[in-house]
Amino acid sequence: MDVYKFKVALMYDKRTYTEIELLENHTLEQLHHIIFKAFDRYEEHLYSFFLTRKATKSKRTIFDSQEFTSPIALEDDLVFWKKEKNDASKTQIRDLDLVIKDKIYYLFDFGD
Repeated sequence: MDVYKFKVALMYDKRTYTEIELLENHTLEQLHHIIFKAFDRYEEHLYSFFLTRKATKSKRTIFDSQEFTSPIALEDDLVFWKKEKNDASKTQIRDLDLVIKDKIYYLFDFGD
C-alpha cells in the first residue's frame, strides 16, 4: 500500500506548515480532519479541496479546478459557483492520481 506525504502550508505564510502522511486508501475527508487538528481549529465549517496540480496565486484558477467538498455542502446543495463537485468523504487519495509536487488547495470556512 502506498503512502502519500503532504506538505500543508498556509497560503499567506508558507513558513507555517506541517507534513502529513496518509495511506492511499484514506479519504480527503480524513485529510481534512487531520489538517483541522494540526492547525488547532476548534469549530467545524464547510471545506473543499481544489486539485490544480500546479502552484497558482489565481483564485479563479483554484475555484475553476476539480473540487472535492464536504458531504454537508453537497447535501445542502450549497452552490457558490456552478460546477461539478465531488464528495471528499468518498474520494480516496489514490483516486486523485497524484504525482510528486502536485498542488491541492484547501479552503476551510467559506465565509472567511
